[in-house]
Amino acid sequence: MKHVSPISEVRESSATRYRFYGDQFVLDTVLGNFYRVTPAAGFILRHMIDGASPEELVAMVAERFNIDRARASRDIEMFISELRSLGILENVGV
Repeated sequence: MKHVSPISEVRESSATRYRFYGDQFVLDTVLGNFYRVTPAAGFILRHMIDGASPEELVAMVAERFNIDRARASRDIEMFISELRSLGILENVGV
């Protein structure tokens, strides 16, 4: 079984699936669901879709929100877990 990172899964299936409205709203055009997200969640999701690697994403989040890399990594992991629980990410290996 091919290992797929959650970040690449979002990117590969999301180029046209998700539409952003400002910093706090995301429309899933496939399911018709509209999500209100925090600015941090919107930032992370946009960069995941744009192709940021996990390492790049941690660095960008740490810099943007002025937090250390360990906290940025934990926050991203929690966000990915939330995406899975909402069905946005299917069960894939981390």
